[in-house]
Amino acid sequence: MRNFQKYFSVELYFWIIALIYLAMINPAESHFSFCLFNRLGISWCPGCGIGHSISHILHGDIIKSFQTHWLGTFAFVVIVYRVLQLIKNIYQNHQNQSYGKSVFRS
Repeated sequence: MRNFQKYFSVELYFWIIALIYLAMINPAESHFSFCLFNRLGISWCPGCGIGHSISHILHGDIIKSFQTHWLGTFAFVVIVYRVLQLIKNIYQNHQNQSYGKSVFRS
């Protein structure tokens, strides 16, 4: 179980799957929303559109991304940075745990 936890990060897989999903959807279409404001009938929400904005970035349409939500590019950069940081942490933990172990076991 411990070996599994060394290489598994729920947060890392969550962000990777989220980015793959956003890359696969058509950002021009309407999709299911978890937005509480939308559920209550309020039309304006500060976070709505950020997923579509990231999807536009992943499809290469930067201008449409800014038109959809102006913080989409920033959110995308933060998510990619976090993914890289998590990968680096897993790699460093693996290196630190395997470094110094004896090749010859008794």
